[in-house]
Amino acid sequence: MTSRVVGIVVTHGSLGKELVRTAETIIGPQDGIEIISNTGASLQGLSEDLRRLILDHPDTPLCLFVDLIGGSCGIVCQEVLRIRPDAAVFSGINLPMILEFFHYRGRVGLSELRERLVTRGRDGIRSL
Repeated sequence: MTSRVVGIVVTHGSLGKELVRTAETIIGPQDGIEIISNTGASLQGLSEDLRRLILDHPDTPLCLFVDLIGGSCGIVCQEVLRIRPDAAVFSGINLPMILEFFHYRGRVGLSELRERLVTRGRDGIRSL
């Protein structure tokens, strides 16, 4: 059986909280998802919060979702790769990506999940 992947959402303001809340209204309540906001946090404080969560899940497959790769949230997520090089880090989080994560995180391995999330995230962006 595939291990259920834990997700950590790291975003500016309440974006992460709202994305997860919205996804849960569609797919139902979820466990194994953590949310960190940079609101009121220094870069060091944000990094420490994220490191604590990483240490809480030492042997669990891990996906990190960030809104902007070049901002404070993206910088601390990239630092995680030094601690957990096996973690998957995704920038540009959107609702289709988080729904795909919730649906498949216990059904496929991390390698396939990475591909699915990138594909679903990109496919969710359209010009109509």
